[in-house]
Amino acid sequence: MTAAHLSRIDLNLLVALDALLREAHVTRAAARIGLTQSAMSRSLARLRDVLGDPLLVRTGRGMRLTPRAERLAPALGRVLAEIAAVLGDAPRFDPATAARTFTMSSADFGEALLLPPLVERLTREAPAVDVDARGSLLDTFGALEAGELDFALLAQMPTRPAIVWTPLFPERFVCLVREGHPAASRKLTAEQFAAIPQVLVSPGGRPGSIIDDVLAGMGLRRRVAVRVASFIAAPEIVASSDLMVTLPERIAARAQRHLPLRAMELPFKLKGFTLSLAWHERMRQDPGHAWFRALAVSVGQELKRRRAAERG
Repeated sequence: MTAAHLSRIDLNLLVALDALLREAHVTRAAARIGLTQSAMSRSLARLRDVLGDPLLVRTGRGMRLTPRAERLAPALGRVLAEIAAVLGDAPRFDPATAARTFTMSSADFGEALLLPPLVERLTREAPAVDVDARGSLLDTFGALEAGELDFALLAQMPTRPAIVWTPLFPERFVCLVREGHPAASRKLTAEQFAAIPQVLVSPGGRPGSIIDDVLAGMGLRRRVAVRVASFIAAPEIVASSDLMVTLPERIAARAQRHLPLRAMELPFKLKGFTLSLAWHERMRQDPGHAWFRALAVSVGQELKRRRAAERG
């Protein structure tokens, strides 16, 4: 059968054909799928025309299938069952038994904050679900659009259409110096802040930052003595030098647990951010994807509560 012939057959005709082949009787076939006898007779006439075969012929013992109809019957049943499965309800996602890998892009600070508690939950609730964390990408949103990534863990920002953001938790900035640093014993002014040589964390390798913009607005400029790509490496550098670094508060608190560091308030207003999951709209109805998003939100809420408790 050519494509032109196929275009003449709609799904309703196939359903009618299946009923006719099963019942070998126009009236019973009509009742089987809820049609009138006249409507089924019209469907049979169209099928005969399209397929070039009578399909059902009258005999002394009633209607009989033609040889071609007999060959069609089992294959047609399988095809309709497959179509019903494809177009039916979306499959359920059972985290306790599901085996699936979710891909994620993130800077190292996002991985350090979210992945440990997330993986702990996965181990308990979804033991066969894996996470493939790929670090920062050059075109994160393009990878989401292409289906190469399930999620990107980022500070929310303007993006392309169809990129959806799921907020996880808010974050603010503090600065870190080593214990015993000359600046650690006093409250900094903006001028004193700018005078201290600093470490700049720049995952993308770009010069400058929002801090430089704020300082420039006050007529100030700082010296960036070291530029690194890692939020995790920066505290190690600061702990053994007289440099200073500005970091997300949770990363600073994490570093203070094992390094001799002092956290200080910034001497100017610096807008924080919300760490969020970016994902593509086409995945909204995927049950596994939706479950992972809900799990990440739950972990984010727990991190938010924990930080509030630490602050007292």
